[in-house]
Parts: sequence; C-alpha cells; structure tokens
Amino acid sequence: MPVERVVADGKHLREGTAPYRVKGVTYGTFLPRADGCRFPAPAQVERDLVAMAGCGFNTVRTYDVPPPDLLDGARALGLRLLVGLAYPDWRMRPQAGRRDHRQVRTDARAALDDALEVLAGRPEVLAVSVGNEVPSDLTRLYGQAAVEDVLSELVARVHAGDPDLLATYTGYPTAEFLRVDGQDLATFNVFLERPGPLAAYLRHLQRVTEDRPLVLTEVGLAAELHGDDEQARSLEMQLALVDECGCAGATVFSWTDEWATGNGPVEGWGFGLTHEDRTPRPALEVAARWAARSLPDLRASWPSISVVVCAYNEERRLGDCLDSLTRVDYPGLQVLVCDDGSTDRTLDLARGSAFEVLALPHGGLSAARNAGLAAARGDIVAYLDADAACHPEWPYHLALAFEDPGVVVAGGPNLPFPDSGLVERAVSLSPGNPVEVLVGDDRAEHVPGCNLAVRREALAGIGGFDTSYTAAGDDVDVCWRLLDLGGRIAFSPAAQVHHHRRDTVRRYLRQQAGYGRAERMLTGQHRHRFNRLGAARWDGFVYGGPRVLARLLRPVVYHGPMGIAPFQTEQRDRSAAVLMWATATLPLFVAAGLLALPLAVITPVALLVPGAVLLLLAVHACGVAAATRVAPGEPSPWRLRWLVGLLHVLQPLARVWGRLRGTPLPAREVPDPPWRGSREAWLGALTRDLSSHWCVVRAGPPHDSWDLAVAVGPVLRCRLHTAVRWEWDPVTRRTWALSPTGLAALVLSALAVVLVPEAGVALVGALLVSAVVEAVVLVRLTDGAVARTTRTVAVGS
Repeated sequence: MPVERVVADGKHLREGTAPYRVKGVTYGTFLPRADGCRFPAPAQVERDLVAMAGCGFNTVRTYDVPPPDLLDGARALGLRLLVGLAYPDWRMRPQAGRRDHRQVRTDARAALDDALEVLAGRPEVLAVSVGNEVPSDLTRLYGQAAVEDVLSELVARVHAGDPDLLATYTGYPTAEFLRVDGQDLATFNVFLERPGPLAAYLRHLQRVTEDRPLVLTEVGLAAELHGDDEQARSLEMQLALVDECGCAGATVFSWTDEWATGNGPVEGWGFGLTHEDRTPRPALEVAARWAARSLPDLRASWPSISVVVCAYNEERRLGDCLDSLTRVDYPGLQVLVCDDGSTDRTLDLARGSAFEVLALPHGGLSAARNAGLAAARGDIVAYLDADAACHPEWPYHLALAFEDPGVVVAGGPNLPFPDSGLVERAVSLSPGNPVEVLVGDDRAEHVPGCNLAVRREALAGIGGFDTSYTAAGDDVDVCWRLLDLGGRIAFSPAAQVHHHRRDTVRRYLRQQAGYGRAERMLTGQHRHRFNRLGAARWDGFVYGGPRVLARLLRPVVYHGPMGIAPFQTEQRDRSAAVLMWATATLPLFVAAGLLALPLAVITPVALLVPGAVLLLLAVHACGVAAATRVAPGEPSPWRLRWLVGLLHVLQPLARVWGRLRGTPLPAREVPDPPWRGSREAWLGALTRDLSSHWCVVRAGPPHDSWDLAVAVGPVLRCRLHTAVRWEWDPVTRRTWALSPTGLAALVLSALAVVLVPEAGVALVGALLVSAVVEAVVLVRLTDGAVARTTRTVAVGS
C-alpha cells in the first residue's frame, strides 16, 4: 500500500495534513535466527505484525535494523518502524581513553552506513535512533561534549543519507542533559510507576525538549514482579498521562516476554503484553484501547471555548488562519472573527468563511479583543492572531490546562512557519519575538497574545484589555494584572500555533520600537516589574536563541553528590544569561560612543571610544552568527547566520528608541486579592507599594533567608526578612548589603586613598554620605510600606 512520510510538526508529528500520534510497542531484542538477524523466524514475525496491527498499533520500535521480511510486512500492514542501531558504544569499551572514544565513533558510523543502505527511501521507517541510553556516569567520564559530538554527527549523517528520514537519540532521565543537535524528535525511555511523579516529569521533558515532538519509547511495568493486574492498571495510568501531557505518542515495552541480550535470554521480568508463547496478558487489552483512542476521548465532556481572531489588513494570511480552524473538531467551538476596520479584503474573506464575523470600526487590537470577549459564549476565550495557524488539537490542550482551578490564563508555543522566507527565519532566531516567559515546567509569567486563552469571567472581572494599548502590551498587562490577583498562568507545550514573524528588516525594527513604546507605557502601571533601564524584569526565563560560547559557557548540570542523582538536569544556562546581558547593555555602549564623538573636535584620541564600540558590535554580531543553530536543509546557512547577527545588534537599539518615545500610563488601583493567611499576597502588595515610591525591588533567591531587596540609590540594598505571627501579625527585620555598584565604589575609593590620599578621602566621604542618606530613606520607605500594607490586610481580612 502507498505510504506517506511522517514529518515533525513542532511538538507534534504529522502524516499529510493529519496529526500522527505514535501508538506502538517495542519488539526485541531476540536471539539471532538462522540468517543472523536478531529477530524471530519470518513466520513468527508475520504473525506478530498481524497481531499488532489487529490491536490497533501503528508503530513498532526495534533495537536493530529490521530484515527485509519485517520491513515488507510492516509496510503491507500500514505499520511504521522506529529503528535503533546496534553497535558497541561507550558501555562496551574496556577503557575510557581517546582511542576508545574514536573507536565508538568509527563503529557507529559503520553501523549507520549499513543501516541507511537498507532503510533510506523507505517511508514505512518513521525514524532512526542513533543511540540508546548512554549512562550519565559514562557521559561524565568521556566528557559531555565528546558524547554529544558523536551523536550529533550521526544525526547529521542520517539526514545526509536520506533528507526525509527522521533522526533521534533515545535518552533517559539520568542523562537528560545531553544535547544532540539536529534531532527531528526527542525520544525518552521513562519508567515511573506513580502518577504524580510521572506527570511532573513528562511536563519537565516537554520543556527540556523545546520545540521537538516528545515520544516515550519505553513505558510499562514488569508483570512477573508486580502481577498482571498491577501491570495493566499502571500501564493504563501511564498511557493516559502520555496523552494528557501532550506527548507525540509512546511505544509500550514490550510486545512479548521473549527477550534476549548478548548474554542470552532474559527471564523473570515479564514486561511483555504477551507471554513468550504470545498468549495475551490483561495489559494488552489496556494498550489496545489506548491505541484506538483519540484525544477527544480523554474526557466525557469538554469546557466550552470561544476562539477570537482579531484581524486588521490581513488579507494575505487570514485564509491560512481560518483554514486551520476548520480542521479543529472541538465540540461546540465558537469562532469569532473581529475585523478591526480593515481597508483591504480582510472583511470579505472573513464573511466568506463559516464563522461569526464582527465588523468593527478601527480602534486597535485591544478594542477588537474586547469586542470578541463581549460576544463570546464560551467559558474560555482563546485568542489567535490572524497571521497564525493553530494545530488541529490546539483547543483540547488548552482545555486540559484549565483543569487546575487556580489557572486563569493558559497558552502554548508559537512557532515560525517552516516554509517562511529568509528574513522571517532570521527574525524567528532573533530577540524580541512574542514568546512565553516560563517560571516552571508548566507555569508561566507571561504568554503572548497570539496564543492566549483566558477564563471569560476572570478577564471580564478586570475589565478586559486596556484599550490604551493599541498595538502591543495589552497581553502583558492582562497577564500581570491576573497574576497580581493571585491567578496562575499555565503553559501547555502541545497547544501550539504557527505564527508568522516580520518578513522585512524594516517591519521587524518598527515592531521592536513599538514593543519598546508599549514597555514604557507598562512602567506606569507595573512599576515593580521593570528595572531602572526600563526593561521588563522577569522572574522566569525566555528559552531559545543562539548559544554563544557554547563550549566555554556550558549549562550548569546538577549531577548530585559524586554524580549519583537519579535525575540529572540543567540548573542554569550560562550562555543564555550572557547573551541576555550583552543584548541589554549594547545600547549603553552605543550611547557612550555617540557621546564621545563631539570630544573628537578637542582631541582625536576620543575617536578611540566609538571605534571600540564599533568593534564590540562587530564581535557581538560575529559571535551570534557563529552560534546560530541552522536547521538541516537550510538553503542559505551563512546568509541566515549573518542576518541573525545583524538583527541581534539592531534589535536592542530599536527597543530603546521605542522606550524613549513612549509615555508611562497612569497607575491604576489594584484590587485587593484574598488576603487571609496569604503571606505571598502581602509580599506582592509590599512590592507594589515600594515600587510606586520609585524603589527598585527584587525577590530573594530560594536558598536565602531574606524575601525582598530594596534600593533607592547606587550604594545600599536593604534586605527585608518577613514572617507572620498568629492570625495576621506581620513582622519584618532589616539587614544591609552593598550593591555591586557600591562594592566597586568602595574598592576604587580604597585604591584612591593609597594612590591619591586627598582624592581618596573625598571619595570615601562621599560614599559614606550617600550610604547614610540611602539608609535613612530606605528605613522611612520600608516602615511606611509595611504599615500601609498591614492596615490594608487587616481591613481586607
């Protein structure tokens, strides 16, 4: 039968235009048969494949290259194969030296080349896994970079041998930190037997794997150790969570108890859905029900959702957006197209669709979103930009995120379209795109308006979107207002949309200037969320982007004492932090260079400053260009890299220009959240009060004893330690610390005392006076803020 290739589609897999979810079983490994292949005899292979297809499975994972009878049989039955490679990897080497590492690379290349001779051009092969479960201790022994290099090279070799064949590396929890470049999908073996830890870990893996589909290639339970009934019960729980967490599927370990390694048959575990003689266990019926189940079958009923599409002069792209919504089968879905007074054919295209249309006078994005809110009938209102296209299962994953009653906002990733042009691809790799800010694996501080869902009552309760924001910033404002009221924002990686980026450099820079103006407007209403440079101060992290100095600034990984932590994961991405700080400080260097130019009239030496700034900008652009990861098959890799480097230089300048041209909006009254027993809400009110008096406030780290650090000048920081006694009796204690600026000033003053005593004494005196003034002001401000917020709490409780 004709078979179409399965392709990666963001966090999902796709066959043609339909989602493809892996519903499969593992097969092997077995003792060698007569022809040397480690599979059962051809007649048994045929019986097994027919039985698998009869149970509804669509995928079979093998641990070695399948023989022709298995390949042909799978194709005839419509089964896909996820093929593993068998070669002596790092676990099989007698030593741990460079020679052994080189031999692993040589053996892996030979095994892959032999496999590609058999597998290339065969669409029934879903993917090739270039490695399986490299242990964390061996990774540390050989070096993480060395192992990653080999696996990444093998992935590239798969793409070179067959550009349409998907490639992956199959990891597991103890070494989840391995980064294999170029993978089309992420595959993991995960054996967790309790629902809480498994759900949490799947959400974590969804974040770790970024914008790639996540497939669990081994799940299950040993029946011989736990019993047949417990195996079936556990498997039902595991497979339900695979679907609920938005994974692209799973393969159950394993089809049969017949199992062998290089040392001979393995007995006494009983992971099989069938016994060695292929008689079924109860778990086979559980797996068959799962294989026949679609995502809508997860719940007997689903909450009502209204989708609001706001469009202004989007005749080029509105059609793709509406077409994507026609492929959604969510029950009772209401779709509203709000035309914001377009002057092109946008309104005509909307009226030609099957959806409700609101023809509005041009009032800006926020006004259009509010009109959609007023007309929405669903309990959840989901906003989708007119230049975006949603995945067919998008509403389901949003609805699952709202099952936590504390969640008031939810969203998912917005990914670039895969067929976009050069500039749009470069913009997608550059800073300033609308992107989620995560504070946990499935919690966010902000999700962008192009893929944002809100409980209708919660959004109406704050008066909807603020129409002062006509082009940007309204989604940030809504997220922060609802967070300040105690709500939570969920992030669902599977609730994905594809979203067009700006397709010219000019439009991108104008967008960034507009975002800068919106940030300036937000500072008036959310003063506590901005730093002194006017940039938003996020508690979470924006993921993605080039990894500059990737070898020097490797992510910090938690291995545990002596490397024996069961889950070894990245704790801090130093490369991303360096890039963030470089982007934030570039405008300051440019300003210094411009200020030095007039001095060149007096002395030519002043030209060294702008010269140094230009050199710095060039180095920054070159570093980003070299670090930019290019997708396999990119037609213009170096043009793309150099354009990304240029945009990393221009974007912060455009953003600052927009901030300088913006005007803060007047502060609004913040309704009191439910206070009783809520120390967290009181600290939030204390932060807002201090910020409204132009203090710089930041939360303390999770490993320290202070809660807030408050500053009004460059020298001192006042650290507030807080507690609540009895029903509501908050108390505070202050400690003091020098800021980094104050510490640097102290060191310079000490040096000046030694080198130039008169000037040094003057500097020390100025530093002491500044510290005393700051301390007095901070005492008064913190005492006043504590008193005001305590009274508010007392009244509110």
